[in-house]
Formats: sequence, structure tokens, C-alpha cells
Amino acid sequence: MSNESIKLSAVEKKMLNELFWRQNFLMFGINYTRMQGISYGWVMQPLLKKIYKNDEEEYFESLKRNTAFFNTTPQMAPFIMGLTLSMEEEKSKNKEEFDADSINAVKVGLMGPLAGIGDSFFFGTLRVIATGIALGFSQAGNLLGPLLFLLFYNIPGFAVRYYGSVFGYKLGSKYIQKAMESGLLQSITKAATIVGLMMVGAMSYQMVKFSTIFTAKMGGQDFVLQDILDSIMPGLLPLSLVLGTFVLLRKKVNPIYILIGIFALAIVLTLLGITG
Repeated sequence: MSNESIKLSAVEKKMLNELFWRQNFLMFGINYTRMQGISYGWVMQPLLKKIYKNDEEEYFESLKRNTAFFNTTPQMAPFIMGLTLSMEEEKSKNKEEFDADSINAVKVGLMGPLAGIGDSFFFGTLRVIATGIALGFSQAGNLLGPLLFLLFYNIPGFAVRYYGSVFGYKLGSKYIQKAMESGLLQSITKAATIVGLMMVGAMSYQMVKFSTIFTAKMGGQDFVLQDILDSIMPGLLPLSLVLGTFVLLRKKVNPIYILIGIFALAIVLTLLGITG
């Protein structure tokens, strides 16, 4: 972006400064149902209040959108927040024409790829380098050790947080209106939805561990239940558990009851020798 494209008005600077300070608390409200979703909504709340100050119904709808499931590297989240903010502003100006579903579609579509980039850089690379720089001082008992670690790790992180929100906001304000008028926004929404579904599927496969250890002798042959399930479709049990949980959530079943049910199911299946 050119210097002209990232120039901010006084109102925009104040708004993005507030976003920057509030996003530091993104990890304070993690839960297994929405991950960072509730905190994301809390970060956006006063800004959404200003955007929809004359329309209470739209304000609450925007809060609902912005507390949906969300999970990405904290340093990368402000870019998505800035983009979300610009889309919410466009929504407030074009209530009938703007597709509100596109906001969450873009969020979900971006959170996975940006998490991959952010985790690799901040946790896999920068943290290791900062540790290497600080370790020698720390082993010698020099207080510069932990101080250098904090500086080398956090200065780039906070820079990415602040300028990420600026670039996200300006990118949205510059292109969302044009994309909506040309019909490109619908294509972006569809593409983001597909990428989001792929990321949810990949996360389910990687994070949900559910397999069976049940074996038996049948006709002189070893019967291994997990092998049979894998021959039907790898990851069938984790997928079934995720879809079952999704159905229960859609039916408004309390997430606490679902967690208790999964815990009880795990105990029963383990005692029966089906899982281990």
C-alpha cells in the first residue's frame, strides 16, 4: 500500500487505537465452544456501538455476528478485526444491499491461513530466535536475558498487531464498496466459505482424537474394528463426534451438558474396552 492509501483521519486513528488496546485481551475469554469468539465480540463492542448508534437492532445483530467461533494467532487477529470493522461500516450504510453473511465468511476464511502464517513465524521462528539471543545472558545471571527476550519477541508482535489493524481497515474501506458493486463480494464470500469449511474439517481431523482399540477373533481371523472403520473412511469416528456435537448445538443443547455427555461416553467406552 502507498502512504496515501494508509493515511487515516483523526476519527479513524482514534477508532483503531481503541481497537489496538482492546485486542490485547483477545486471549482472556477462551472457551471450547467459540474459542476466541466471545473476546472478539468484546473487542469490537464499543466500535460497533458507534457504527450502529442509531439502530439498536442492527447493533445487536452485529454483536451476534462478532461473537461467533473464531480462532487464530493473536498477533494476526487485528488485521481481520480491521477488515471486519470496515465491512460493518459498509453494512451500516447499505443495510439492504450488503450481505451480512459475508462478514463471518471472510473472518472464517482468513483465520485459518493467517493462523498458519502467524504460528509459524511468531511461535516457530521468532520465539526461538528471541530465546537464543536471551539464553546466554540468562545463563550468566544477567537480567538483560529476560528483558531482551521480551523486547525481541514483543516489539514485532505489537507492530504487526497495530499496523495489521490499519491495513485491514483501509483494505476493506478501499475495496469492499467496489467489490459489492461489481458482484465480486459474492464470489469472495463463496470462496471464503469454502476455505472456512476446509479449515474446520482440517481442525476437526487434527484436534479431535477418537479411535477404537476393539479387537476380536472371528473365524480364526483377527477382527480389528479401527481398520474396518478406516477402510470405510479415515477419521470416521472424529467426524461423527463433531457432526453429532454440531447437531446438538443447533438444537440449543447447553454446551456444558454436551461436554459432560462426551466425558461420560469416554468413560463408558473405555470401561467396555472399545476405546483406550
